[in-house]
Amino acid sequence: MKLLPFAPTILEHAAALTGQTPSKAAQSASLMARAHIEAFRRYCPAAVTVGVDVYNIEAEALGCRVRFYDDASVPGIVTHPLTVESDPAQITFSPRLGRIRLIVDAASRVKEAAGAETAVNVGICGPFSILIELLGYEAAVVAFCDDDARAVPLLEAILAFQKRYCEEIAAHGLGAAVFESWASPPLVSPQFYRAYAAPYERELFAHMARLGMASRPLVIGGDTRETVDDILATGTTLLVSDYNTPLPLYAEKARAKGVTLRANIDPKLVRSGDWEPIQARICEIYAQAETTPKLIIGTGVIPYDTPPEHLLRAKEMANEK
Repeated sequence: MKLLPFAPTILEHAAALTGQTPSKAAQSASLMARAHIEAFRRYCPAAVTVGVDVYNIEAEALGCRVRFYDDASVPGIVTHPLTVESDPAQITFSPRLGRIRLIVDAASRVKEAAGAETAVNVGICGPFSILIELLGYEAAVVAFCDDDARAVPLLEAILAFQKRYCEEIAAHGLGAAVFESWASPPLVSPQFYRAYAAPYERELFAHMARLGMASRPLVIGGDTRETVDDILATGTTLLVSDYNTPLPLYAEKARAKGVTLRANIDPKLVRSGDWEPIQARICEIYAQAETTPKLIIGTGVIPYDTPPEHLLRAKEMANEK
Protein backbone atom coordinates (compact mmCIF):
# COMPACT_ATOMS: atom_id res chain seq x y z
CA MET A 1 0.00 0.00 0.00
CA LYS A 2 1.39 3.40 -0.96
CA LEU A 3 2.21 5.92 1.75
CA LEU A 4 -0.22 8.79 2.10
CA PRO A 5 1.02 12.40 2.03
CA PHE A 6 1.32 14.01 5.45
CA ALA A 7 0.13 17.63 5.65
CA PRO A 8 -0.10 18.97 9.23
CA THR A 9 -1.39 22.53 9.65
CA ILE A 10 1.62 24.43 10.96
CA LEU A 11 1.10 28.11 11.73
CA GLU A 12 2.23 29.45 15.13
CA HIS A 13 4.16 26.22 15.82
CA ALA A 14 6.61 27.27 13.11
CA ALA A 15 7.61 30.26 15.25
CA ALA A 16 8.47 27.98 18.16
CA LEU A 17 10.96 26.11 15.98
CA THR A 18 13.06 29.26 15.63
CA GLY A 19 12.69 30.44 19.23
CA GLN A 20 10.26 33.24 18.39
CA THR A 21 6.95 34.09 19.98
CA PRO A 22 3.96 33.99 17.62
CA SER A 23 3.67 37.79 17.78
CA LYS A 24 7.32 38.35 16.85
CA ALA A 25 7.05 36.04 13.85
CA ALA A 26 3.69 37.55 12.86
CA GLN A 27 5.16 41.06 12.57
CA SER A 28 8.28 40.32 10.50
CA ALA A 29 8.45 38.91 6.98
CA SER A 30 11.97 37.61 7.57
CA LEU A 31 11.10 35.93 10.88
CA MET A 32 7.91 34.42 9.48
CA ALA A 33 9.71 33.09 6.41
CA ARG A 34 12.55 31.72 8.54
CA ALA A 35 10.02 29.94 10.78
CA HIS A 36 8.14 28.27 7.92
CA ILE A 37 11.34 27.32 6.12
CA GLU A 38 12.52 25.64 9.32
CA ALA A 39 9.17 23.83 9.66
CA PHE A 40 9.51 22.63 6.08
CA ARG A 41 13.07 21.46 6.71
CA ARG A 42 12.11 19.51 9.83
CA TYR A 43 8.80 17.97 8.79
CA CYS A 44 8.84 17.94 4.95
CA PRO A 45 5.04 18.40 4.78
CA ALA A 46 3.07 17.78 1.60
CA ALA A 47 2.10 21.47 1.50
CA VAL A 48 3.08 24.66 3.30
CA THR A 49 0.61 27.35 4.38
CA VAL A 50 2.37 30.56 5.38
CA GLY A 51 0.94 32.58 8.23
CA VAL A 52 0.71 32.77 12.00
CA ASP A 53 -2.56 34.51 12.89
CA VAL A 54 -4.30 33.89 9.57
CA TYR A 55 -7.74 35.01 10.78
CA ASN A 56 -6.48 38.51 11.59
CA ILE A 57 -4.81 39.65 8.38
CA GLU A 58 -7.68 40.93 6.25
CA ALA A 59 -9.69 42.14 9.25
CA GLU A 60 -6.68 44.10 10.50
CA ALA A 61 -6.18 45.60 7.04
CA LEU A 62 -9.81 46.76 7.14
CA GLY A 63 -9.62 48.42 10.54
CA CYS A 64 -9.66 45.81 13.32
CA ARG A 65 -7.04 46.33 16.00
CA VAL A 66 -4.85 43.32 16.72
CA ARG A 67 -3.24 42.72 20.10
CA PHE A 68 0.25 41.27 20.06
CA TYR A 69 1.76 39.49 23.06
CA ASP A 70 5.13 38.93 24.66
CA ASP A 71 4.30 35.32 25.53
CA ALA A 72 3.25 32.27 23.48
CA SER A 73 -0.27 33.59 22.86
CA VAL A 74 -1.37 33.95 19.26
CA PRO A 75 -2.22 37.57 18.28
CA GLY A 76 -5.93 38.29 18.51
CA ILE A 77 -8.46 40.87 17.34
CA VAL A 78 -9.68 43.22 20.08
CA THR A 79 -11.88 45.72 18.17
CA HIS A 80 -14.66 45.34 15.61
CA PRO A 81 -14.81 48.66 13.74
CA LEU A 82 -17.79 48.21 11.40
CA THR A 83 -21.56 48.07 11.79
CA VAL A 84 -24.22 47.11 9.28
CA GLU A 85 -24.60 50.86 8.63
CA SER A 86 -20.97 51.13 7.45
CA ASP A 87 -20.32 52.24 3.89
CA PRO A 88 -19.14 49.25 1.79
CA ALA A 89 -17.11 51.68 -0.33
CA GLN A 90 -14.55 51.92 2.47
CA ILE A 91 -13.64 48.27 1.89
CA THR A 92 -10.99 48.61 -0.81
CA PHE A 93 -7.89 46.51 -1.42
CA SER A 94 -4.29 47.62 -1.38
CA PRO A 95 -1.22 45.45 -0.71
CA ARG A 96 -0.03 48.27 1.57
CA LEU A 97 -2.87 47.74 4.05
CA GLY A 98 -1.97 46.17 7.38
CA ARG A 99 0.39 43.22 7.04
CA ILE A 100 -0.71 42.02 3.60
CA ARG A 101 2.57 42.89 1.91
CA LEU A 102 4.46 41.31 4.82
CA ILE A 103 2.57 38.02 4.40
CA VAL A 104 3.06 37.87 0.64
CA ASP A 105 6.74 38.74 1.05
CA ALA A 106 7.20 35.98 3.64
CA ALA A 107 5.40 33.42 1.45
CA SER A 108 7.53 34.42 -1.54
CA ARG A 109 10.68 33.75 0.49
CA VAL A 110 9.34 30.36 1.55
CA LYS A 111 8.52 29.55 -2.07
CA GLU A 112 12.05 30.43 -3.09
CA ALA A 113 13.37 27.98 -0.48
CA ALA A 114 10.81 25.16 -0.76
CA GLY A 115 8.60 25.77 -3.77
CA ALA A 116 10.43 23.34 -6.01
CA GLU A 117 9.51 20.52 -3.63
CA THR A 118 6.03 21.43 -2.39
CA ALA A 119 3.13 23.81 -2.88
CA VAL A 120 3.36 27.07 -0.94
CA ASN A 121 0.10 28.80 -0.02
CA VAL A 122 -0.85 32.02 1.70
CA GLY A 123 -3.47 31.51 4.37
CA ILE A 124 -6.44 33.77 3.63
CA CYS A 125 -9.99 34.01 4.99
CA GLY A 126 -13.40 33.45 3.49
CA PRO A 127 -15.58 36.57 3.21
CA PHE A 128 -18.00 35.31 5.86
CA SER A 129 -15.27 34.99 8.50
CA ILE A 130 -13.92 38.45 7.67
CA LEU A 131 -17.37 39.98 8.13
CA ILE A 132 -17.70 38.28 11.53
CA GLU A 133 -14.41 39.84 12.61
CA LEU A 134 -15.35 43.30 11.31
CA LEU A 135 -18.79 43.37 12.95
CA GLY A 136 -18.18 41.11 15.93
CA TYR A 137 -19.89 37.75 16.32
CA GLU A 138 -23.01 38.91 18.16
CA ALA A 139 -23.70 41.88 15.88
CA ALA A 140 -23.21 39.72 12.79
CA VAL A 141 -25.52 36.97 14.05
CA VAL A 142 -28.21 39.52 14.91
CA ALA A 143 -27.94 40.93 11.38
CA PHE A 144 -28.24 37.46 9.86
CA CYS A 145 -31.15 36.48 12.11
CA ASP A 146 -32.97 39.70 11.22
CA ASP A 147 -32.25 39.07 7.54
CA ASP A 148 -30.74 42.55 7.47
CA ALA A 149 -30.14 43.36 3.81
CA ARG A 150 -27.36 45.78 4.77
CA ALA A 151 -25.04 42.85 5.49
CA VAL A 152 -25.08 41.76 1.84
CA PRO A 153 -23.28 44.82 0.35
CA LEU A 154 -20.60 44.43 3.03
CA LEU A 155 -20.13 40.78 2.09
CA GLU A 156 -19.94 41.71 -1.58
CA ALA A 157 -17.31 44.36 -0.87
CA ILE A 158 -15.29 41.86 1.18
CA LEU A 159 -15.55 39.36 -1.67
CA ALA A 160 -14.16 41.97 -4.09
CA PHE A 161 -11.34 42.63 -1.59
CA GLN A 162 -10.49 38.93 -1.45
CA LYS A 163 -10.52 38.62 -5.24
CA ARG A 164 -7.94 41.40 -5.45
CA TYR A 165 -5.93 39.76 -2.67
CA CYS A 166 -5.90 36.50 -4.66
CA GLU A 167 -4.71 38.42 -7.72
CA GLU A 168 -1.81 39.78 -5.67
CA ILE A 169 -1.00 36.30 -4.39
CA ALA A 170 -1.18 34.73 -7.86
CA ALA A 171 1.06 37.46 -9.28
CA HIS A 172 3.79 36.20 -6.97
CA GLY A 173 3.35 32.60 -8.12
CA LEU A 174 1.77 31.52 -4.84
CA GLY A 175 -1.35 29.56 -3.97
CA ALA A 176 -4.03 30.39 -1.42
CA ALA A 177 -5.70 28.27 1.24
CA VAL A 178 -9.07 29.66 2.36
CA PHE A 179 -9.80 29.41 6.09
CA GLU A 180 -13.43 29.75 7.15
CA SER A 181 -13.57 28.63 10.77
CA TRP A 182 -16.32 31.10 11.68
CA ALA A 183 -18.53 28.89 9.50
CA SER A 184 -17.76 25.81 11.58
CA PRO A 185 -20.62 24.19 13.51
CA PRO A 186 -21.95 25.01 16.02
CA LEU A 187 -20.91 28.65 15.59
CA VAL A 188 -23.43 29.11 12.78
CA SER A 189 -26.35 27.06 11.57
CA PRO A 190 -26.42 25.24 8.22
CA GLN A 191 -28.95 27.83 7.06
CA PHE A 192 -26.54 30.68 7.84
CA TYR A 193 -23.77 28.86 6.03
CA ARG A 194 -25.87 28.33 2.90
CA ALA A 195 -27.08 31.93 2.83
CA TYR A 196 -24.05 33.95 3.93
CA ALA A 197 -20.90 31.87 3.46
CA ALA A 198 -21.21 29.34 0.64
CA PRO A 199 -22.29 31.76 -2.14
CA TYR A 200 -19.28 34.02 -1.53
CA GLU A 201 -16.87 31.10 -1.23
CA ARG A 202 -18.22 29.83 -4.56
CA GLU A 203 -17.55 33.16 -6.27
CA LEU A 204 -14.09 33.41 -4.70
CA PHE A 205 -13.12 29.92 -5.88
CA ALA A 206 -14.40 30.66 -9.39
CA HIS A 207 -12.12 33.71 -9.44
CA MET A 208 -9.20 31.67 -8.14
CA ALA A 209 -9.78 29.15 -10.92
CA ARG A 210 -9.72 31.96 -13.50
CA LEU A 211 -6.39 33.07 -12.05
CA GLY A 212 -4.99 29.59 -12.69
CA MET A 213 -4.97 28.47 -9.06
CA ALA A 214 -5.50 24.75 -9.58
CA SER A 215 -5.53 24.01 -5.84
CA ARG A 216 -8.35 25.75 -3.95
CA PRO A 217 -8.46 24.39 -0.38
CA LEU A 218 -11.36 25.33 1.86
CA VAL A 219 -10.51 24.73 5.51
CA ILE A 220 -13.57 24.36 7.73
CA GLY A 221 -13.05 22.20 10.80
CA GLY A 222 -15.55 20.66 13.14
CA ASP A 223 -18.47 18.36 12.43
CA THR A 224 -19.65 19.67 9.06
CA ARG A 225 -21.92 16.72 8.17
CA GLU A 226 -24.95 19.00 7.73
CA THR A 227 -23.11 21.30 5.31
CA VAL A 228 -20.70 18.92 3.57
CA ASP A 229 -22.67 18.94 0.31
CA ASP A 230 -22.80 22.74 0.36
CA ILE A 231 -19.04 22.86 1.00
CA LEU A 232 -18.38 20.61 -1.98
CA ALA A 233 -20.61 22.78 -4.18
CA THR A 234 -18.34 25.82 -3.62
CA GLY A 235 -15.70 24.63 -6.06
CA THR A 236 -13.14 23.74 -3.43
CA THR A 237 -10.61 21.10 -4.44
CA LEU A 238 -10.13 19.85 -0.87
CA LEU A 239 -12.59 18.50 1.69
CA VAL A 240 -11.59 18.36 5.36
CA SER A 241 -12.75 15.41 7.45
CA ASP A 242 -11.94 16.57 10.96
CA TYR A 243 -11.07 14.07 13.67
CA ASN A 244 -14.63 14.15 15.06
CA THR A 245 -16.41 13.34 11.77
CA PRO A 246 -17.41 9.99 10.18
CA LEU A 247 -14.55 9.40 7.76
CA PRO A 248 -16.32 6.85 5.50
CA LEU A 249 -19.07 9.39 4.75
CA TYR A 250 -16.55 12.08 3.82
CA ALA A 251 -14.54 9.63 1.73
CA GLU A 252 -17.67 8.73 -0.22
CA LYS A 253 -18.47 12.41 -0.78
CA ALA A 254 -14.92 13.25 -1.85
CA ARG A 255 -14.75 10.32 -4.29
CA ALA A 256 -18.06 11.28 -5.88
CA LYS A 257 -16.88 14.86 -6.36
CA GLY A 258 -13.32 13.97 -7.38
CA VAL A 259 -11.69 16.20 -4.76
CA THR A 260 -8.85 15.59 -2.33
CA LEU A 261 -9.86 14.43 1.15
CA ARG A 262 -7.76 15.58 4.09
CA ALA A 263 -8.41 13.36 7.09
CA ASN A 264 -7.30 15.11 10.26
CA ILE A 265 -5.61 13.81 13.38
CA ASP A 266 -6.54 15.69 16.56
CA PRO A 267 -3.64 18.13 17.12
CA LYS A 268 -4.16 17.98 20.90
CA LEU A 269 -3.23 14.30 20.78
CA VAL A 270 -0.04 15.13 18.90
CA ARG A 271 0.81 17.77 21.46
CA SER A 272 0.30 15.38 24.39
CA GLY A 273 1.86 12.36 22.66
CA ASP A 274 -1.21 10.17 23.13
CA TRP A 275 -0.10 7.56 20.64
CA GLU A 276 -2.83 4.91 20.93
CA PRO A 277 -5.69 7.07 19.57
CA ILE A 278 -3.32 8.56 16.98
CA GLN A 279 -2.50 5.05 15.78
CA ALA A 280 -6.19 4.18 15.67
CA ARG A 281 -6.93 7.29 13.57
CA ILE A 282 -4.11 6.50 11.15
CA CYS A 283 -5.45 2.95 10.71
CA GLU A 284 -8.92 4.41 10.11
CA ILE A 285 -7.52 6.72 7.44
CA TYR A 286 -5.57 3.98 5.68
CA ALA A 287 -8.69 1.83 5.60
CA GLN A 288 -10.06 4.35 3.07
CA ALA A 289 -6.89 4.52 0.98
CA GLU A 290 -7.67 1.80 -1.57
CA THR A 291 -10.99 3.32 -2.55
CA THR A 292 -10.14 7.01 -2.09
CA PRO A 293 -7.39 7.93 -4.55
CA LYS A 294 -6.98 11.55 -3.41
CA LEU A 295 -6.37 11.10 0.31
CA ILE A 296 -3.93 12.86 2.59
CA ILE A 297 -3.31 12.78 6.34
CA GLY A 298 -3.58 16.15 8.03
CA THR A 299 -4.10 17.75 11.41
CA GLY A 300 -5.88 20.70 12.87
CA VAL A 301 -3.63 23.64 13.75
CA ILE A 302 -0.62 22.29 15.66
CA PRO A 303 -0.28 24.14 18.99
CA TYR A 304 2.70 26.42 19.46
CA ASP A 305 4.30 24.37 22.23
CA THR A 306 3.94 20.94 20.61
CA PRO A 307 7.24 19.07 21.04
CA PRO A 308 8.75 18.68 17.55
CA GLU A 309 9.57 15.06 18.28
CA HIS A 310 5.85 14.41 18.79
CA LEU A 311 4.94 15.68 15.34
CA LEU A 312 7.84 13.74 13.83
CA ARG A 313 6.65 10.60 15.61
CA ALA A 314 3.13 11.10 14.25
CA LYS A 315 4.59 11.35 10.77
CA GLU A 316 6.64 8.20 11.32
CA MET A 317 3.53 6.35 12.46
CA ALA A 318 1.74 7.47 9.31
CA ASN A 319 4.67 6.24 7.23
CA GLU A 320 4.79 2.84 8.92
CA LYS A 321 1.59 1.59 7.26
